[in-house]
Order: sequence, then C-alpha cells, then structure tokens
Amino acid sequence: MASAPVNLGLIGLGPFWESRFRPALKKLSSKLRIVAVYDNVISRAEQAAREATASLVGGVAALADRANVDALLLLDAGWQGSAILRLLSDRRKPILLAARPDAELSELQQWHDQAVAHGLTIMPAFPQRCTPASHRLQELIVTQLGQPLRAEIAISPANLQAVPFATESDFGGQTPPPQDSLLEWADWCHYLFRAVPQQITRRGDGQSWRFDFPPLASSSSPQDVRVAELSLCQAAPVADRPTLDEVHLHCERGQARLLGPTTIEWTADGKSQTEELATERTETEVLLDHFCRRAVGGLIPVPSLEDFLRARAAISVAEDSPWHKSF
Repeated sequence: MASAPVNLGLIGLGPFWESRFRPALKKLSSKLRIVAVYDNVISRAEQAAREATASLVGGVAALADRANVDALLLLDAGWQGSAILRLLSDRRKPILLAARPDAELSELQQWHDQAVAHGLTIMPAFPQRCTPASHRLQELIVTQLGQPLRAEIAISPANLQAVPFATESDFGGQTPPPQDSLLEWADWCHYLFRAVPQQITRRGDGQSWRFDFPPLASSSSPQDVRVAELSLCQAAPVADRPTLDEVHLHCERGQARLLGPTTIEWTADGKSQTEELATERTETEVLLDHFCRRAVGGLIPVPSLEDFLRARAAISVAEDSPWHKSF
C-alpha cells in the first residue's frame, strides 16, 4: 500500500517556482503535496494556492504552525530576510531551503546546532550535486575513472549575479561574483572529494579560487594533494551554449568533462564516450525526492547547514589568508 504524500507548506514563490519547482512537484504529486501557501505578493499566492487546491495563509508563522503541514519549502524569504529563519527555527519542522539564507554565519551556526540537537532536517538546496551529469560521474568514479585528483571548473559570465554578503572592495573593485554559482560549485567540490580542504586560496584578481584537499589514503606522499580550481570566466567557456559552466576532471584512471547538467564526456582504459542524460530526472526532482524521504524519517544523505556554512566561508576567504577552519 502506498504511503500518504508529505504535506508541504510553500513559503514564497521566488524566481524558480514556475521554471523548476512547479513542474517538479507535479511529477512528484504522489509523494509531495502543497497544502498551504504564503507569498508577499497576494495575487501570486492566490494563483499557486488555487492550482494546488491549497489553503492561502496570511503569514509565515501561521503557515508553519498549521497542523496539516508536515514540512516547509522556502523558495523566497521576501522582505522578511533573515528574520524568517528565526520564525521557522522554533517550529521544529523539516525545511528545504531553496532560498539562500541571508544571515550572519554565527546565526546560521546556531540554527544548525539547534537542528542537530533536535534531530531536525534543514536541507539547503544544492542542485549541482543532483544533476544527471553529477550522478553519472559518481557512478563512473566507482566503476571506470577512479578517485578524483584534480577538478577545473569554469563558470560562465551569463550565470553571474550579485553576492549579498560581498562588496566590490572585496574583489579588487570588480563586480562581486555570483552567490549561487560560487556556493554551488564550492559545495560541489567538497562533495566530489568527500573531504574538507586543507587550504583555500583566492587569486589576486579575485576571480579564481584554489582548493587543496588531503591526498588519498593510498598516497605515499603528503604532498600529493588533490586540487580544485574554480574560475569566473570573462567569456563563455562553452561558446555555443553560453549559459553552461564547464568542468574538467582528472581521476586516477581517466578523465571526464561535464557540460551543464545533462552532458558528460569521459575517457578511461582507452575508451571515450559521450552521454546525453536529458531524459533523466531533473536536479529539482531529485532534491525534492531526497527531502521527502528525509522528512518521513529516512536516512538518505542530504546537505545540511554545515555544508552551506563551509561553502560560504570558502568563497569569502581573502586571497592572502588561506582558510584552515573546519566546521
């Protein structure tokens, strides 16, 4: 007998409701159901509530306190900003944070510690982990490529947006780099190498980072660090598809190249192959599915606020002050 769907309270529609979350939730309607909606723009909230046959709620706290809401989906904090986190932290309900929490690191750390103490899932949305290409890469690392040794990540300028916690003076007078892309790729590097970096250095131009990860356990020399290079490009790395970022990965037994979320090229044992994965589940579907499974008590690994804190600290590091702190 199929289990009942998890009842979600939707807080803020944000820029990705129509393109990502609305279609993904339709596909996952047997697992997840929107039962209450709040948004600062009443007309948007009314439309979303009407489509989902959900209740329209007049405030964040009122929505989170509803007895029929099992878990919360935060897509946009709106004018409430970081205050919305304080409203939600006392509600003791699982939260998928698709909106980046714009709060002080100390406040986020306190929220994380509180969640851990109560066994509560607060899951930042890191869709880069969940793309079809990333999932396929994980399979290939186990079966064909061996462990990653070096990653080179080029971020397209078409994806750049302002970082709310950085200023132009932090980046040599240049426009601050994107919050989402940098956070996404910093987290992806930690996830790929399954380790905390020993050192992070930001280059003098403020547009590239180097992550030095510990060597593999099988290495005979502590100097055999594994490296991730993260760069903001002046021109699109994939000329014919300017919104795509590009990843080159060097592994123990082969190499791989990721072109956006659904394309991977790889070479191992003298064999090269290109795989198009557009028919696989989208990263948003995977995020929502994993969150649903955790919300009902499952043990599937998901990102936590600790991962968000680590990624945010990594991209904030000064060029002449390598980051050694681990959380």
